[in-house]
Amino acid sequence: MTDPTGHLVEFIDKNRIVLGLVNSNKKGRLGLWTAQDRQEALPQGRVLLMTPAAVSPDRPRAAQVEYMRKVEARREELAAGVEVPDLWELVHQESEPLALKDLAELCFGQGAGGDQLSATLRALFNERLHFRLVDGAFLPLTAEQLENKLAQAQREAAQQAVLDQALAFFKSLPPQGPAPGPAPEGLLDLLSELVIWEDEAPRAKKAKELVALADLGGKRQVFNLLVRLGFYAPHENLDLKREGLSPEFAPQLLTQARDLAPFAGLDGGREDLDGLYTFTIDGQYTTDFDDALSFEPDPQGGGTLGVHITDAAAVLPLHSPLDQEACGRGSSIYLPDARIPMLPPRLSEDALSLREGEPRPAISFLARIDAQGQIVQYRLCRSRLRVSKRLTYDEADQLITHDPCLKGLYETCLALRQRRGQAGAYFLPLPEVLVGVDEQGEVWVRRLDRDGPAREMVAETAIVANQLCGQYLAQEGVPALYRLQAPPREAFEEGDPSDLFLHFRQRRLLNRVDISTSPGRHSSLGVDNYTHATSPIRRYLDLVMQRQLGAVLAGQAPPFGEAELKDYAMRVEPVVRKGMKIRQARQRYWLTRWLEARGSEPLEALVMEHQVKRWQLLITDIMLLTSIPVEAGQKLEPGQKVMIKVAKADAFYDVLRVALV
Repeated sequence: MTDPTGHLVEFIDKNRIVLGLVNSNKKGRLGLWTAQDRQEALPQGRVLLMTPAAVSPDRPRAAQVEYMRKVEARREELAAGVEVPDLWELVHQESEPLALKDLAELCFGQGAGGDQLSATLRALFNERLHFRLVDGAFLPLTAEQLENKLAQAQREAAQQAVLDQALAFFKSLPPQGPAPGPAPEGLLDLLSELVIWEDEAPRAKKAKELVALADLGGKRQVFNLLVRLGFYAPHENLDLKREGLSPEFAPQLLTQARDLAPFAGLDGGREDLDGLYTFTIDGQYTTDFDDALSFEPDPQGGGTLGVHITDAAAVLPLHSPLDQEACGRGSSIYLPDARIPMLPPRLSEDALSLREGEPRPAISFLARIDAQGQIVQYRLCRSRLRVSKRLTYDEADQLITHDPCLKGLYETCLALRQRRGQAGAYFLPLPEVLVGVDEQGEVWVRRLDRDGPAREMVAETAIVANQLCGQYLAQEGVPALYRLQAPPREAFEEGDPSDLFLHFRQRRLLNRVDISTSPGRHSSLGVDNYTHATSPIRRYLDLVMQRQLGAVLAGQAPPFGEAELKDYAMRVEPVVRKGMKIRQARQRYWLTRWLEARGSEPLEALVMEHQVKRWQLLITDIMLLTSIPVEAGQKLEPGQKVMIKVAKADAFYDVLRVALV
């Protein structure tokens, strides 16, 4: 083998061809200077081309480098003239790798020297499309391989162009304020995917590369950038985006909702209840009214209760796109800062809503109840009614003391509740925490320690209507979806009705409520044959049950058999649970924001239980669970009241750490 000392060698380093002059050779490693004036110790196996040099390695280093730079410039100039596609056309049918010398002679003719060999090597290496380097020789790609590689190169070039465009956009952003122009198409969607799904994002690698190159920072910084660019709201609900839920409806669904005849259900065969005094009781900001009440007191106590449910099934066509959309959503979701309705507002807040003074089709549950809360007789009918009065909870509470109708209804509801208690129902009241956000993004929190009379009436009358619906369908042999709950896993302790710790602990003994097509017992309510049919514009399975009931009352066959009802339950319940999870997460987000604003202000907490290396606490003002680590000398007991302060609250990352005061 020729001694490489004093020869020029070319090799690949950092994805480019490098020229060097060998000045030593020890045990297969070449000592050399490169044209970039760097000293290298190169394994001989990395040499791609070795050619004689016209300068001695004994010359000063500067002279060697100067010489190599002139050679490199000459060879690069020659390489620019090599037409690799033309060369490939000559040899692409060859199936074996071709020597560099053979290819150089095809380009430059017989007797190609070192410069021509290097030029050919450089041209092939730089172009990298038509040939593949195999053990120092070059294998031409087949026509099919070349076509695929060209297509891949085009895709990569397009991707690089997109990346360059994105980086240029970020570079153009001023320190503050809006962007000077629109973001490149798809760029903000890419960043949004990363914020929502992080490592699970479908294009996570690409997005993370972009974030790193643009030095955008972490998840919060990318989120803030999307807010700044108007792509996100300041408190964007990422859970909704992650689950693919939207408050908005497709334009075609809005058109269909607008075109539905609002009085389609006011057909013949309905009992006219327009003259009956009916009223709704809801929250101050409620806009969708699916139930109304009526009550005619009896001088001996009790009276005739009417629970009137908007007949959404009579207006909304079965299997229509709107019906399918409602099924996909499962239920309306009410969040502190938003509402995701099951049906477009044109229906849920207008055509299907029991609005004061508007004629509406309904399903009416009419029951005569005695003073002891016994349902003496009942009937169900398809009705037409016009709500007489809309009341808020606060207004109804104020009227109960002197309005005979509301006073009698409340006393009857108390009797109904007491009777359920005698039948085995158990009552474990916990304070309800209402959370809202004003237009300035400020959080308000209101704790209701107990249900007021109006809320108790609404809850009790809904139980009556759902019980009567289930009982009627069971008697008629009509397939239905019943809500069943097995008795608690342990017997409940007797205790103070206001004992928050006791109720919270005993609620954990409750079994979950199951849905079945077979009638059964709902243990915590103390009733049999219980179903859900009182919120057909808010809960899809209520709408399903209303279709069953409405058809039977109209003298028609029920639309669903037992197998279809089971299928609906299997499809809808997971979606409903997902909505509940989103609601809980959003409630926690805004409560954590509320805690952020409290700073180190002392808060009362209740010690709930000892967990592994931690104590679980309940912040009683806002009914939020948290925990503290177990520390030496700490003397805590379940049920003990303690004072805590917030050590760290970060709603964005769902971080809450507290410490004992």
